Amino acid sequence: MNDYLIFDTQAAADTALETIYANMIGEIDSPDLLDVATGQVVDKDSLTPEQAVQTDSSSRHFPIFGVNAATGVKSETAGYTTAWAVAQETVDSKWVFQKPADALMVGVTGYTVEPYDPDWFPQPAELTPE
Repeated sequence: MNDYLIFDTQAAADTALETIYANMIGEIDSPDLLDVATGQVVDKDSLTPEQAVQTDSSSRHFPIFGVNAATGVKSETAGYTTAWAVAQETVDSKWVFQKPADALMVGVTGYTVEPYDPDWFPQPAELTPE
């Protein structure tokens, strides 16, 4: 079963997700990122962690683009990611998302780890024939 990170507040979960995203950018083999706000390619080593996870109108300036496995070329048209996950609120007002690999957890604090529990979320009403 997959482990999940549990946070007491949405703010704590969002901070953790920002840290994880900055760690994801640090793991990218390519030295450059495309700033989607300006269309300019930027050397990732020239960015502070705060700049790397910068958002504007709920859109990341520096999304992580896919790379063609055969050629090693970044594909700026085949899609990209802007987050590890989106935190979900549980029925007991906690915030959860799936735990990433340990390498992406550097600097993440304020959480507990638990296996997934379907009781965290409202269950759909039973369907009954009318």
